[in-house]
Amino acid sequence: MSRWFGFLLVIVMIVGVACGGDDEQPQSTVPANVGATEPPTTTQPVEPTVPPTNLVTPTPGPLTPEQIQQYKPNELGQIPVLEYHQIGAVPEQFVRTPDQMRGDLQWLYDHGFYVVNLSDIVNDTLSVPAGKKPVALTFDDSPAGQFRLQKLDTGQYLIDPDCAVGIMESFFNTYPDFGRGGQFAVLPHMLFDWTTEAAEPAQQQFGQMKLQWLLDNGYELGNHTIDHVSLAGLTNDEIMYQLAEANLAIQQLVPGAPVDAITLPFGIYPDGGDDTLFRGFDYKGQHFVWQSALLVGANPTVVPISTEWDQYAVARIQAFDDELNKWFGVFEDNPGLLYVSDGDPNTLTIPTDLHPWLVGTFNETKANGRQIVRY
Repeated sequence: MSRWFGFLLVIVMIVGVACGGDDEQPQSTVPANVGATEPPTTTQPVEPTVPPTNLVTPTPGPLTPEQIQQYKPNELGQIPVLEYHQIGAVPEQFVRTPDQMRGDLQWLYDHGFYVVNLSDIVNDTLSVPAGKKPVALTFDDSPAGQFRLQKLDTGQYLIDPDCAVGIMESFFNTYPDFGRGGQFAVLPHMLFDWTTEAAEPAQQQFGQMKLQWLLDNGYELGNHTIDHVSLAGLTNDEIMYQLAEANLAIQQLVPGAPVDAITLPFGIYPDGGDDTLFRGFDYKGQHFVWQSALLVGANPTVVPISTEWDQYAVARIQAFDDELNKWFGVFEDNPGLLYVSDGDPNTLTIPTDLHPWLVGTFNETKANGRQIVRY
């Protein structure tokens, strides 16, 4: 098969260390206190505060004709899946500065987007308020700039407000009608502790805690292979090793964690574009299967009810200026291209006058019992 956030909310993570030197080890890998405006006075672990994943209740029932004209839903439209790598001081193709990322989120919010998790797209289970446009945020390679901790004089740790997680948490708390979520395709042996120059020793002991925190707070984890190698040119046994061992390593740190998506290193498939192994294989007495595979670029993804949908070829948009400026411009000029929710998970509302890219792509057999509304 062939394919291609000036005031910041202080977000404090308690790790159960007594006051002392910088080299003391955390005594707990789970507790967190999200959204506090100042560090708690206790150094004892506190239970995680998990923000709700959807703070806006979708409109119940089908829209009235007046609401349809107000919201102009299009649930056959395409969805941007943004692809981030490093968050750092100097912008490059694979480095987005903190202020650039804040700007990205602000643009999305100002233009009516609503953050969802990747799995909700893949599983066709989107729950988005009427009139809002879903967008997914994905992060590759698990560098420190995506999730960094800062140690306070109290012995507590806060999430760096300039790392990706700090930026998102601040934005989600400021704009609770923006949804929340994000998918991190991690490298199990390099868990948010490296930069392009070197490892960050102060971060190395926190990998497990960061993974658990992400899961406890509505984020998702993805498979990026165990060694971050191209799958092209590998034998089936080598591909199975790369994929299965990555899942095993992640789930050893956070048992039971769903790891249902493969982010292809360099966007490269096994030889011939073969996705057979993504669909399932046995390894070390276990069965492994993934729901989706993510590409590197270069456009918004179609949706599962589209005849063009391929769950093992989910398109993304790389988060650097040239690409984002291009696609943000396309979205402004072509509002009919994008998915716009009708707010009701039991209906599919699709205009009859479709954007040229969408004409003839509705697969009615994938309605799965939902009422189809055309207007």
